[in-house]
Amino acid sequence: MVLTHLEGILGKGSKKARNNYAFHCPFCNHRKPKLEIQMQTNEKGHNPWECWVCNTRGRTIKSLLRQLKVDRSTSAEILKYIKKGDKVEYHDLEFVELPKEFQALTSASTTSIIANKVRRYLYKRGLTDYDFIKYNIGYCTSGEYQDRIIVPSYDDNNNLNFFVARSFADAFIKYKNPSASKDIIGFENTINWDQPIVLVEGVFDAMAVKRNAIPLLGKFVPKTLNDTIYKKEVKSINILLDEDAQDQALYYTMQFQNQGITTRNIKPSDKDAGEMGFSQVNTILKESKQTEFGDIISQKLAGL
Repeated sequence: MVLTHLEGILGKGSKKARNNYAFHCPFCNHRKPKLEIQMQTNEKGHNPWECWVCNTRGRTIKSLLRQLKVDRSTSAEILKYIKKGDKVEYHDLEFVELPKEFQALTSASTTSIIANKVRRYLYKRGLTDYDFIKYNIGYCTSGEYQDRIIVPSYDDNNNLNFFVARSFADAFIKYKNPSASKDIIGFENTINWDQPIVLVEGVFDAMAVKRNAIPLLGKFVPKTLNDTIYKKEVKSINILLDEDAQDQALYYTMQFQNQGITTRNIKPSDKDAGEMGFSQVNTILKESKQTEFGDIISQKLAGL
């Protein structure tokens, strides 16, 4: 019933993962449905919503209706169908732990068939033995993450804040990540905020860049990272996202430039950073110039 009422206001929605629905955003009028609403009320009685383009957001359907300036009687009719504290099917973990089956690659036997298979896979992706140590890369041979490479992420105090599990076998699902918040700074313990930072999508992209690269674990800049960029007074940012994330890349380019941060949005090639490898990625980074307002307009028009 809530969905029906919202569709009457926002237009037809499309179902996403975890009972989220996407609508066209009335705040920025983006051509694609970028306003996502969590229809399943969480344990706090909230239904978080956010536009992934203009970042307009809120915690409840009530706050959404208020911003949409829906009249009180209509709002009351919608809100009566929202139950507080509905049972949820998932929740963020308060802390993250590596799988108990985790084996660090650096301590694995050189005669281990599986360890050597993992090493060969990572070598082909351009990683080195030094990277195995730097990122504490490991793998699992059993349990929930069986036959997966584990790439941990640590915060500024070297506390684990996330990990990515990537299959090194022929699994249908390549990635399997923990049910934990992605509102983190990936590889934070490797970042020098006084130097230019590079924003990429995944951990393998970041490891290909090697120097001061932060994986977003997706296409959007987490709030914690966004706040830290301003807090640390970062002077220069390189954005290196995939072709299908150029709407987001251009949005963040404008956002950072409006705050006085030198920003370069690097147009993707037919390969992502992880596929290109260190040498090619860093050649592109060196040759790229600051993105100007005219460049942003040209890229936007090209995408129409």
